[in-house]
Amino acid sequence: MQLGALVVTQGSSHQSGEGTNSWSSSWPVVGKTVVERWIDRVRELGVGILSVVDRDEQSPVRVTDWVKEGVEQILLILSGSYAEIDFADLIQFHHQGRNRITRVFDKKGPLGISLLNRGAVLKSGLRCGLDETLKSSRYNFRGYVSRLSSTMAYRQLVEDALEGRCGIQPAGHQADEKIWIDATARVDASARIQGPCYIGAHTRIHAGVIVTGYSSVEQNCEIDMGTTLDHACILPNTYLAPGLHVRNSVVDGARLEQLERGVTVDLGRAALAARRYHVTSAVTRTASAASEGGNLIGCDWGTDAQALMPVRGDTHDV
Repeated sequence: MQLGALVVTQGSSHQSGEGTNSWSSSWPVVGKTVVERWIDRVRELGVGILSVVDRDEQSPVRVTDWVKEGVEQILLILSGSYAEIDFADLIQFHHQGRNRITRVFDKKGPLGISLLNRGAVLKSGLRCGLDETLKSSRYNFRGYVSRLSSTMAYRQLVEDALEGRCGIQPAGHQADEKIWIDATARVDASARIQGPCYIGAHTRIHAGVIVTGYSSVEQNCEIDMGTTLDHACILPNTYLAPGLHVRNSVVDGARLEQLERGVTVDLGRAALAARRYHVTSAVTRTASAASEGGNLIGCDWGTDAQALMPVRGDTHDV
């Protein structure tokens, strides 16, 4: 029986909140986004067709064409939660009940995951998976679920992954007990890395930095001298200035959301953080290598805040 799968991402206009307490499906969880992890699990099923579309896409995938080409069941996943569903069991439940539409529920309600048979798709198209008023069968799931409705929920999922409370495996090499560091990361010998924590690909940790308390530093970040990360998530391509103390926060470029206080601040205005980007110029690469004694094994860096000149000295709590 040929199976197709459609993963619908959040879309830029469907972020789970505005201003503070917002989450984006593009945020990685210890190395991979939730969407990428959904894709990995779906591929294990050996699906015949797999598509990923943005919810804002103007030309959605024509799933009716899939069933006309021989696909008999379509697994529809709406990004917005992480759930460790046994897809093989879901498919068996759907098949044995001869269901037209099967929706997955946990104790709080629908999870945005549906299995659609050929007849339902031919009759209603993708609407049969989106319209909850249509008659469907209920599959009750009692395993691990994270409803990613807020930044705090995202932060909790990172902690659960690092502590082993869910099935998410951090990307990269496990350097020590509950410490994962990607092989391409550069960590100064004087930095203190205290698990559980995660340091992603092409990230640079400078001298005197402390990473502790279930903190994660995703790919292509730079944490400058003496900064402490405690129960913090640093999202990709973020630079943090020297001497900061970042606690119970999620930082995305210059934007910091402090979870205890529920406030969001722009660190860029005080030259404490910035968005990073790769500098591929051979001239820049040579200059960077020279400044570090020729031992350059990571990536080169630029910043979108050209006036960023952090002062090395006192520690700033943010």
